[in-house]
Amino acid sequence: MINSILQAIRQRYSKQQIVMPMAVLLAAGLSSGLQAQEAADVEKISVVGSQIKGAEISEALAMSVLEGEVIEGLGIDSGDELLNLIPENGQNFFNEAGNISGGVNAARGDIGAFNLRNLGTGNTLALLNGRRMVNAASYQTEEVGGSFVPVNTVNTQTLPLYGVRRVEVLRDGASAIYGADAVAGVINTVTRNDYEGFNIRVKWKEFEHLPRDDQTLSLQWGDYFNDGRTNIGLVANYYQRDRVNSQDDPRWSNSDLRDRIPEDSLWFDDIRFRNDSANSLFGQFDVVPRLGSDHSLRENGVVDNAGEFETYPIGDPRCQYAISDQLCGAEDGQGVIRYNLNENRDLVSELERMNVFMNINHVFDNGTEAFTELMAYQSRTNLRRHPTASFSTSELVVGAGNYYNPFGPCGSPNRLPDELIGADVPCEGLPVVLDNYRFAEVPRVVDNDGDTYRILQGLRGQWGNWDWESAVSWSRATKDDVTHNRVSNTLMREALNDTTSAAYNPFSGGENSNIERAQVSVTRLSETELTTFDVKFSNADIYQLPAGPVGFVAGLEYREESFKDDRDPRLDGTIQFTDEEGDTYPFVSDVVNSSPTPDSSGERDVASLFAELQVPVLSNLDLQLALRYEDFSDVGDTTVGKLAFGWRPLDNLLFRGSWSEAFRAPNLVTINEEIIARQATRTDYVCQYAAENGGDPDQEILSCRNSIQRIAQGSDQLQPEKSDNISVGFVFEPLDGLALTFDYWSIEKKNTIGLLGEENHTLLDLLSRLEQGDTNCSGSSFNQAVSRGEIDPAVVPIYQAAGICPAGDIQFVDDSYANLDTRTVKGYDIGVYYDLDTDVGRFRFDFNGSYLDKFEQVAGGDAARLVDAQSQGVIPESFPVTGFADLIGQDGNQKQKHSMRLSWRHGDFGATLAGYKIGSFYQSGLTLDDGTRYVIPSMTTYDTTFDYYTEVVDTSVRFRLGVKNITDERAPLADSSFGYFEDAHQDYGRYFYLDMKATL
Repeated sequence: MINSILQAIRQRYSKQQIVMPMAVLLAAGLSSGLQAQEAADVEKISVVGSQIKGAEISEALAMSVLEGEVIEGLGIDSGDELLNLIPENGQNFFNEAGNISGGVNAARGDIGAFNLRNLGTGNTLALLNGRRMVNAASYQTEEVGGSFVPVNTVNTQTLPLYGVRRVEVLRDGASAIYGADAVAGVINTVTRNDYEGFNIRVKWKEFEHLPRDDQTLSLQWGDYFNDGRTNIGLVANYYQRDRVNSQDDPRWSNSDLRDRIPEDSLWFDDIRFRNDSANSLFGQFDVVPRLGSDHSLRENGVVDNAGEFETYPIGDPRCQYAISDQLCGAEDGQGVIRYNLNENRDLVSELERMNVFMNINHVFDNGTEAFTELMAYQSRTNLRRHPTASFSTSELVVGAGNYYNPFGPCGSPNRLPDELIGADVPCEGLPVVLDNYRFAEVPRVVDNDGDTYRILQGLRGQWGNWDWESAVSWSRATKDDVTHNRVSNTLMREALNDTTSAAYNPFSGGENSNIERAQVSVTRLSETELTTFDVKFSNADIYQLPAGPVGFVAGLEYREESFKDDRDPRLDGTIQFTDEEGDTYPFVSDVVNSSPTPDSSGERDVASLFAELQVPVLSNLDLQLALRYEDFSDVGDTTVGKLAFGWRPLDNLLFRGSWSEAFRAPNLVTINEEIIARQATRTDYVCQYAAENGGDPDQEILSCRNSIQRIAQGSDQLQPEKSDNISVGFVFEPLDGLALTFDYWSIEKKNTIGLLGEENHTLLDLLSRLEQGDTNCSGSSFNQAVSRGEIDPAVVPIYQAAGICPAGDIQFVDDSYANLDTRTVKGYDIGVYYDLDTDVGRFRFDFNGSYLDKFEQVAGGDAARLVDAQSQGVIPESFPVTGFADLIGQDGNQKQKHSMRLSWRHGDFGATLAGYKIGSFYQSGLTLDDGTRYVIPSMTTYDTTFDYYTEVVDTSVRFRLGVKNITDERAPLADSSFGYFEDAHQDYGRYFYLDMKATL
């Protein structure tokens, strides 16, 4: 049997010879498993893409539809899992495993992001029953261009999955229909408003390789009252998940990944896979002030020529002298004790989640319908993260009088013997700097509580030949993020200067160190709010043309949106810390290893006017025309349009296409953010060039990858990003029940908001130095955005040997948000759908494939200089110009992604087999000097389910056994925290679930 929507199309075409492009495009949703229904009923279905009520054309572009029954059979429990299975959706940059380095500045807890076409978070519009959802309360940064820019998203986890009617994915820009942010497409979740009955569902999931199990309990109830005029429905879902820790699987337990690289690989023993840390409880320390060449500490071999020494556990062969019962010392150069960052940190948090959705629909005597929607979401997570180390730009000093200082005051029980340290250590002692040191006594523990509430009240009815609809809604989302076991810089400074035994002891190897006196809990309290009002009038037959009726809709929308981000007093400058170099807020915070962040807030109101026409031009050609004007209180106004067509030259062949303009308004954070200083580990390519060309390739003297501070702030001069979207395709039905679809699409987005980036700025600094050479260094100025400290005389010969002027360590990079470059994404989608009824059951085969042909960000200004210099060989190929030029296949931008599903149902039995493939891509940070790329191979997984339906005490019961990842495929190796590319892959291996549903 052919899909029921296509059946309805054919009936209408045969009767009226008028094509319905949007209905036909729903062939792309055959994978949704739509149940057969009468053609007349099918034609009344309203789908995303048009606001004309009752119109039989909704959008002339491809669209995927997943029905609720199919979603239930996918074995998923979260909105992010659903999006991972949609080929058109890209990477989820808000996942927990991939947000290791984000700390309190990451959007943590139970959260996922929409990202159609991999165009970036914030370019996909999420709707619930056709109306906007509130953005998640917390935001984070995402690399756009050369650095990280604040982005926000609707939280995928707030989507109700159980009991929904369907989820619609419009794979095209739709700003003319729905307004801002619908650049890459629209995802609309449609709930049921006519359910009658009661069902309960329980699900238990077990993992083969992990000590983890998940439980789900779902309830659905609905009934009619008032002689059938009122329907009340309620869906509730409770989900509990165990944590996944790095020690649960040997693949993740060691952050040094080099032992996983094959010996025949070009990257065998590549130091870039060594992701453990030089900062540990056995630290490196620097004596201050600088010691003369004849100082007794240097002459006796206690410290090296720079006044530095390293520490080790007692018994280590590198020990040269004892410092305490747990720890020994040696002059610097013996090699540090590296810390395994995966000693105890979570890939996935422990989670409890509750989703509740309620609808109340009532039809009055005059035919007017009132509809009410109530939604609530709550989540509670607990997460372990690795302990922190101080930024290299904000050092802490062990006071000369510290009780445990080995060079402390005369008479101190912990001062080293005079015969070892000699006569040059004064009786008041010498201070020492904590250099490579980590406060690793206990891990960070993060509690994150999230809540989202939504109330919507609407009315719809008829006024003559016009359908009208109006609704008002209010939504609010909150996130309370609390990190325990953080270290206060102020309290640690006090503890390091304490002369009593209560002082912090960095020479104990973590045993009885008194760390608790400096520990604090750090909070981030975030909130977003959205209030909307809309009214529209539509008429599916405003005018009769020879080919049929013209449909029309016009309306207005108004919304107010706001955000608040309340940071801990130790982060927002209320409690200030000043480091040894005099730096203070807003460049330094009072929390070790956390960037300072001011409280921020912002709000805007947006007014929109829109209109849409659907015109049957010929008996086999329909057009859709749409126009929207949107006025923002903070960034001006914009007008966009859309033109779409559907043409059926043959009964079984439909051509469809569209041109549209779309726009994405600058988010409230990029406009209202105060000055932000962010620390991130980055490569200084001036230093890297000197090391590679000046005789220090292993960086035994230079250290070129360090924590670099970037300064940026919001701008009210930002303008909306605008795009031109084009789509052309066809639907071909060569046989009854078989549909083939093809759609080519293109998105060209201009004025993309971004930053040049820290590493790009260091490349610009390198280019200036290469152009200058090594003459007149004192009188030359280079990239002014890169602020550097004093030049260490020890490194000068290395820079001179490389032929460039010497450079000091980077203090900070001054960058700013701006409308910069043009981002272009092009590709095509293929679909194959086949329904077949036989004597042995009904078979259904669905295949969706999304292919990326082009993904580039064209550089302008300084970025263009870098691209040109690299193409001419001035800048080495191995030094990536980040974020510009060709991005296809780079860092998760895979060229192709596929999904396949084969289902069978016969009587009381059913089964499915599904496959998902993510194509290969390369990790840019591993590119070799000759340009050879490290390719992460494709990954394919298969799932299966077996169903049995029966009656138990007059109750219909369905038993389902599911196996996810049948072949136990593990994610391919990548240079990342846990050894796989977390934004694109999962690495949990095979797992099983038992799902039972009882319907009364």
